[in-house]
Amino acid sequence: MDAMGILLTFAGILVHDHWKSYFAYAAVHVLCNAHHLRELQGVVDRDANKLALRLMKLLTLSWHFCKKYKAAGLTQMPGAIQLRIETIYDQILQRALTKETAYMEKQRQVLGRKKVRNTKAYNLFKRLIEFKVETLRFMSDFSIPFDNNGSERDARMAKLKQKISGCFRSEDGGTMFTRIRSYLSSAKKQGLNIFQALLKAVRNYNNTPLLGAE
Repeated sequence: MDAMGILLTFAGILVHDHWKSYFAYAAVHVLCNAHHLRELQGVVDRDANKLALRLMKLLTLSWHFCKKYKAAGLTQMPGAIQLRIETIYDQILQRALTKETAYMEKQRQVLGRKKVRNTKAYNLFKRLIEFKVETLRFMSDFSIPFDNNGSERDARMAKLKQKISGCFRSEDGGTMFTRIRSYLSSAKKQGLNIFQALLKAVRNYNNTPLLGAE
């Protein structure tokens, strides 16, 4: 990641999946809630945990509220509603963590051990408590996405091409592919017409900025 030369100097908002290595960089960290929803769904499927299901519903409802308020012209969720959501978030997670702690203690006694391994649910609930700010940051700033799916979609096309073709025939071909995909993705995110963006790139002979220049 250092060799890429991006994250070393990046000082913006970094939305990621909680890989510990990312926290070494001096950025505003936001955790991807699509990953959280998948992990919570795993807890529901494995343990039939109703508290995990409640937390899933709370997160998705919170994001629904954010989109509604953003469409109304707001830049963040109203303070009273945000506080209420955070309170419910805390209550659910504290109950869930207490329940998992009791379960692990019971397992420890049954097995006659000094200590048992933490359950996956316990580790998830504890992480969501410790990183509450990074998890719910999307409510306090509507420019922050709920997840990093946009970035993952950008990378998915390269993996799909690799899966179908096996590889790129040359390094130059791979470089050209990623440059074109990156340019089109940026144009789309800026609300530009893809055809016009391509036309502008083809006609650009004086090396002027292509995106956000007008």
